[in-house]
Amino acid sequence: MNKRKKTKVYDWPTRIFHWLFAILFLGAYIIAEFVDDESKIFSYHMLAGITMIFLLLIRIVWGFIGTTYARFSSFKLQPRELVKYLKDSVIAKTKRYLGHNPASSYAAILMFICALGLAVTGILMTSGTKMEFYEESHELFANLFLVTVIIHVGGILFHHLKHNDSLWSSMLDGSKKSLPGIDGIRNTKAISGIILLMLTSLWVGYLTKQYETDTQNLSLFGIELNLGEDHSSERFFEEYENEDD
Repeated sequence: MNKRKKTKVYDWPTRIFHWLFAILFLGAYIIAEFVDDESKIFSYHMLAGITMIFLLLIRIVWGFIGTTYARFSSFKLQPRELVKYLKDSVIAKTKRYLGHNPASSYAAILMFICALGLAVTGILMTSGTKMEFYEESHELFANLFLVTVIIHVGGILFHHLKHNDSLWSSMLDGSKKSLPGIDGIRNTKAISGIILLMLTSLWVGYLTKQYETDTQNLSLFGIELNLGEDHSSERFFEEYENEDD
């Protein structure tokens, strides 16, 4: 068997989600770190986060109905298997997996949880109550997400150097080196990938239509969210002070 032979593993929707999710997080993180929170540009940090959750909901559905290695059932989430995988990565030759290995499986789940945590705390921050707690929780989820990404990327590079199997490119072309007796996927679901891009475009269009740049207000399915610094608690204290005057 040709050691360089590859087989398709990741379908189009999985790969498109992967890169859109990564780009949106990176963009949101950069805005949060380098843009003043009083700037109107800062609102796009939250719009990016809301779009991440939209994509995540689709990914969760795809995790049950997608192709073999897109499904959560293919994730290696046994703690004992993760420990062995990490141990072998240091002292031996790690076992190769056609789909997600234990480390990438846990990394994916952790990033999904962090994204949900970021969304919940971000929305709660707009309510103006317990602002400090929500802000600290939001920052914690963001940093945990970033650390997970860094470890994930480092693991991919380490795996490539150890196995020389170009694991890093699997989310670009969807292919990985074949394993004896294990089949890849036959259909990469290109049409489903196009539908995902169309749905994402429609979602971004919806957010754009519902977002008022001047007031930084977003009407999300009838729920009014203020994406600027003028949160409800601040308005409450301003009104209370005016009444005292």
